[in-house]
Amino acid sequence: MDVKKKFLIPFLLSFLFSASALAGIVDSGALTEASYWTSHNPEGDRVILDETGVREFNRKIYNAGLDVTDMKTLPASIPVREFLPWISNTWAMKGTVYRKGKELTEEEKEQIRENVSLGTLPPEGGFVPLRYGVTVRHAMIRNLPLADGIFESADDVYYDNVQDSVLEAGEPVAILHESRDEKYYFVRLYNLFGWIAREDVALCSRAQFERYADPENFLVVTGRDYLARTSGENVFHLMGARLLLLQEKKDRWQVALPYKDDKTGQLREKNVWLNKGADLHRGYLPYTSNQVIRQAFKFLGSVYGWGGAMQSVDCSSLVGSVYSTMGIWLPRNTTRLKRMPGQVTGFEGLDTPERLRLFAKLQPGSAVSLAGHIMLYLGMEDGAPYVIHSSSSYYVKDRKIYVRRVLVSDLELHRKSGLTFLDSVINVITYQ
Repeated sequence: MDVKKKFLIPFLLSFLFSASALAGIVDSGALTEASYWTSHNPEGDRVILDETGVREFNRKIYNAGLDVTDMKTLPASIPVREFLPWISNTWAMKGTVYRKGKELTEEEKEQIRENVSLGTLPPEGGFVPLRYGVTVRHAMIRNLPLADGIFESADDVYYDNVQDSVLEAGEPVAILHESRDEKYYFVRLYNLFGWIAREDVALCSRAQFERYADPENFLVVTGRDYLARTSGENVFHLMGARLLLLQEKKDRWQVALPYKDDKTGQLREKNVWLNKGADLHRGYLPYTSNQVIRQAFKFLGSVYGWGGAMQSVDCSSLVGSVYSTMGIWLPRNTTRLKRMPGQVTGFEGLDTPERLRLFAKLQPGSAVSLAGHIMLYLGMEDGAPYVIHSSSSYYVKDRKIYVRRVLVSDLELHRKSGLTFLDSVINVITYQ
């Protein structure tokens, strides 16, 4: 064999299958470093919204019909019609679905419906008085009162139809209903309604509820996650979780960590000293473009967590976790995120060159919406826009390629429709 060919063939093969050649996904090099993007973002450390501006922006979100609410302002009772569409929706069991690898029978579906216990609710025109609780651990939010997953195929373990979201320890919930088996509460949380295991909630007074809803002094988890030991349990906190701050010393903070009294079910608190470090910050981080980028990169390489499962993030919870460190409280789902207030740049009806011209003018850290997917814009490189996102999959022609992780890519990945991500962008929103 020719010597040049001997060395050229392995080189070409390695190039074809290298990270830079894999459909726009970047697995190594400068583009996978937050510092690269922040150093190329001249206005990146300018404060976009100060503390007052963040509060005002949150009020816009509350008033935008996106199912996000200021928990401390909830009334003492809620009309049934407000949450009836949520609690009565059993789409997770529609058609042929599987539980523990076996097809879910009609009898089993009916048992699950009965456990919802709709018949014990007041009539649709009635009201439900609120009870109050606080989460005591990282808790799953389900759309049915069911611990088991329901899947579209027998061997699926990733995409549980019942999994909606998660709540971190120390989050207030308004309790509206209880499952027939008394294992689940149906609750209002800040950005949706859903079912939560009773064991994950401690009952409390309205005053305690409001204290957790709007704490005066608190720490924010700014690392990807943080463990704190409470009442014999290592409690996991994902980025954005808040811990009630009691006092501060030179190298330590004292916080009040919630736990549940085993006998009464009531809220108790354990005062714990925590060492100061990079994973905790007193109050919210300043809201800057570079701050968004730095926070997002802390998830790089994390597994894709559908509905926040596996102590990780999907596309929308990545965006939500990042922005919550700066005090901005976002809707849960992509359908609502694309309707967010802010500086909205619409892309529908534009051709590819026009889309590229628009991206070159956009602020890094902005949210990029496609149908069913959301990403965070990083900036331009060699005339191409780049994003960081929690990605489930993309397509090569008709073949679905699963990646299931948080990654950096350009927008040349393809969707099922055959369009690139770039040509599928609906809008880009800067939260300001």
